Amino acid sequence: MISLYAPVVHDWSHLQFRTHNGKEERLKMTHGGDVGYELQTRLLVDAANGLPIAPLSQTLTDRVGCRSTLTEGLSESLTHMDALTADIARVESLDTGKKLVHIIDREGDSIGHMRTLSSQGICWLIRGKEGHRAEWGGDTRKIGEIADDLPFIANGLVGWKGKKANMEIGETSVIITRTAKAKRKDKNTGRRVKVQPGVALTLRLVVVRLTDTHGKFIGRWTLLTNVSNEITSAEVARWYYWRWGIESFFKLLKGAGHDVEKWLQRSAGALLRRLLIASMACVLVWRLQRAEGDDNVAARQLICRLSGRQQKRGRKESAPALLAGLSIQLNTLTLLADYTPEELAHFAMVVFNPL
Repeated sequence: MISLYAPVVHDWSHLQFRTHNGKEERLKMTHGGDVGYELQTRLLVDAANGLPIAPLSQTLTDRVGCRSTLTEGLSESLTHMDALTADIARVESLDTGKKLVHIIDREGDSIGHMRTLSSQGICWLIRGKEGHRAEWGGDTRKIGEIADDLPFIANGLVGWKGKKANMEIGETSVIITRTAKAKRKDKNTGRRVKVQPGVALTLRLVVVRLTDTHGKFIGRWTLLTNVSNEITSAEVARWYYWRWGIESFFKLLKGAGHDVEKWLQRSAGALLRRLLIASMACVLVWRLQRAEGDDNVAARQLICRLSGRQQKRGRKESAPALLAGLSIQLNTLTLLADYTPEELAHFAMVVFNPL
C-alpha cells in the first residue's frame, strides 16, 4: 500500500572552521572558541522503509545572516526553532504530492512553535522532554510520569548501535496548556519576549521503550504528535526511529566521505552551493547501502571494487567506500560517453608503452 504521508527529518549540525581565517563570515558557536557555520538540513524519507529520498532544503547561517536553498538572497538570523518553523512553511509549499510529517528531536519541544505549526494545519512529530507537564486523566503530570503508567505492547526488533533491541509501544492522549517562553528578544526594547499563553493542544503521546535481547532497559522515547489516528502508534514509532539515520548523513558530510570542514570556499554562499551536490551524493550512497535485493548487492560490490578500498570479509560495504567508488563510476561513465572502447584501449597502450 502506497502511503499518503512522507516523513521529513530535520536536524542541525555545526560546521567547524577554526583555522579557516579566509572565511570572514564565520559565526561564533556556543562552545568556547568554536567558529564556523550552522547547517540545518531537511531530508525527505520513504514512509514505507525509512530510506532517504532527497534533501528537500538546507540553510546555512553565518555571522551576517541565513542562506537557504529555498529562497533568494540573505535573511536575518533567527533562533533555531524560529528558523525551523519558517523553513517548514517553505517546504510545505513544495509540490511533493504527499502529506508531510515533520520529525524533530527534543529541541523541537517548544509549545509556542507547536501551536504555530498546528494552527497552519502542518503535521509534526516531536520527541517531548519528560520533565515538561501535560494534563492526563484529570491531573497535571510530567510527561515522564505519564509514560511510567502506560501499558506497553511488543512491536518487534530494531537495530540499535550495531545490535538488536526489542521495541515496545504505549499510547495515550494528553492536553498541553503551558505558556510559551520565547528565546528571542524584542527588536524595540532588546529584552526577552514575555511569556505567551495560547490555546490548549490535545496531542497523541506515543511512548517507545527499548530493551536488549535479555530484557535490560536501553532507553525510552516520549513522542508528541498531532497526526491523525489513521496513522498507528507503531508507524509513529518507526518514523521517529528512522530519524536517527540522519546521523549517517552528517557523518558522510563531515567525516570520511566529503570532509566538508576542510573545504576551502571563502563564503557561506559558495559552500552551500557545493553542499547541494555533496548532499545528494550522500543520500544516494545511504540508500544503496541499505537497499536489499541481488541487483543492489552486486552494485555495492562493483562500486566498492572501483573505490580500491578493502572490506572485511562478511561485512557490508562501508558508506565512505561506496562514496569513493561512486565518484569513480560517474567519471568512468563520462569517459565512456566521450570516447569509444577502441580509443580508450589505444590511450592505455600509449600510457603503458610511451614513445
